Amino acid sequence: MRKFIGYKIAGLAIIMAVGIVACDTASQETEPVVSPDGYPVATFTPSVTSVTEGDTIIYTISLDKPIDRSITFTLNQTGGTATEEDYIAAPAVLQPYTKSVEMLVITLTDYDTDASETIVGEIGAYSIADKYLLNPSTVNPTPVSLTITNFVADALDVQFSWDKYINIGGTNYPTATNVDFDFYIADATGFDIADPWANDMGIYTAATGSHPEVMTLIASEDLPDGSYILFADLYTNGFAGYGTNTTIPITAWFTRQGTTLVEFEVPQLEADAMSSEQFGYADDPQGSWQAVIAKVTIAGGKFTIFDAHDANLGTYKKSGSLKTPRPLINKTR
Repeated sequence: MRKFIGYKIAGLAIIMAVGIVACDTASQETEPVVSPDGYPVATFTPSVTSVTEGDTIIYTISLDKPIDRSITFTLNQTGGTATEEDYIAAPAVLQPYTKSVEMLVITLTDYDTDASETIVGEIGAYSIADKYLLNPSTVNPTPVSLTITNFVADALDVQFSWDKYINIGGTNYPTATNVDFDFYIADATGFDIADPWANDMGIYTAATGSHPEVMTLIASEDLPDGSYILFADLYTNGFAGYGTNTTIPITAWFTRQGTTLVEFEVPQLEADAMSSEQFGYADDPQGSWQAVIAKVTIAGGKFTIFDAHDANLGTYKKSGSLKTPRPLINKTR
């Protein structure tokens, strides 16, 4: 019995000796490529301080050595006036055995006319699983101090509406589907409401037969610096012959992303301006009735809008014929 116990003790000693040799041999094998202390150092670029709404900031997060695990970096906002409606910062996941990843911070454009928003915070690996994979010498950009300035679009959008119900014989009829107005822009130099087509600029995006009509004006691209007249033209009138029942207001809304909204309303149209003596149900290629909506000046990308009355341009006219005929425009309603 003692001999068998002795054999067992000897065998156990041999196993332990082999284990010690194996451990020593493993320590001589190639180690994973990491920082000398086993943890990579992360750096962050660039250091951005100001952007405009709509811009995208690309932060590059780099390690000095790759690691065999993924690391997730996030932007942690600690202060500032910006909210989740002002920017998007998706987490950036650095994949195993790679040395860099990009984080995109996308600033969003809006109609808020506030001068700017700010973001104060830092980019880092914040989860317990990730933060201890980095060298303690890693310095997060503290703080990320970013100002998002207000974006002002180059384009001025104008929406024209003449939505109203007219009661005829006890029944209400919508003007939006029974009357068709078109809207044009003309050079203000020498403009005469009695002959507006002589100054027509050839922009027909608001002459489609739709309701509402929408016109977009782009400074320098569509129109050089100068002064322009926006005017309405009656294309068809489904209420012809009903006299005083046919007065219709036209409302124009001016919007430019990043600026305040302006609204003008053309005065109620006089009854005889739409009488059966002037208009029928068919198209009116001669353009017998026009109304000035507003005057717009453009200077260095800045739009200034004047009410028709402020600009002393008159409001509307009616005429059986014009010196310059209205251009023929193919459109559908």
